[in-house]
Amino acid sequence: MKDRPFLLSGILGLGAVIMTLALSLVGPRPTAPLPAGFITPVLAFEFAETEAEVAGLFDPVGQSAGDAVRADMDRVNRLDFLYIALYGGGLLAFSWVCFRLTGQRIYLLTATLAVAIMAADVLENVQLLAITRDLGAQPIDALLARLRLFTWLKWGGLALWFLLMRPYFQHAGRFGGVIAVVSLLPLLLGIAAFFWPGLLSELFVLAIGLLFLLLTVYAWRLRQPRPLLVAT
Repeated sequence: MKDRPFLLSGILGLGAVIMTLALSLVGPRPTAPLPAGFITPVLAFEFAETEAEVAGLFDPVGQSAGDAVRADMDRVNRLDFLYIALYGGGLLAFSWVCFRLTGQRIYLLTATLAVAIMAADVLENVQLLAITRDLGAQPIDALLARLRLFTWLKWGGLALWFLLMRPYFQHAGRFGGVIAVVSLLPLLLGIAAFFWPGLLSELFVLAIGLLFLLLTVYAWRLRQPRPLLVAT
């Protein structure tokens, strides 16, 4: 692995990419229209701000059609715990290798941030599962408030992680330069999505997904030259 320092990150990243495709196939199919601007039911749930928006995802609440959507959503959110380990482990491994290669402490910060992102995602899933459990039975305002906090800690943390990694990619060749440029997109889209959720939220998450894909490709591509053996 010495000539492929990011191999572990690449393997975990590839696992996350494959699982992304798998989750998209088994995800929920709501019977009612999504909140304005949203395309993905899971994201509409994560960024939901009112009980009415949540109820709309599981309409009709308490009936078989709505319960089927709820079961599908719960299945995705439970599988997401494995997804967290894959993508979060990839970010952590990448940060640690960057620290080893450069000796710069900023990459210890990104490693710590990767752990914080995983923790926020776990807590986000806990809120999502609690909301589907309590919806229609008791108020979910407090759960929604915590959901909004953990959702933005997760997605905001991801945008920050890629932003902090820019110095590395700016000196990592042409492909790294592309990643460095794209890493600015989540910051801009995230700020816009915070004030105008909907389509901008989808684009914000899509930009982060694109960066994950680029990071995975980079991790697989990078090879360090082997030292030359000089005859004596």
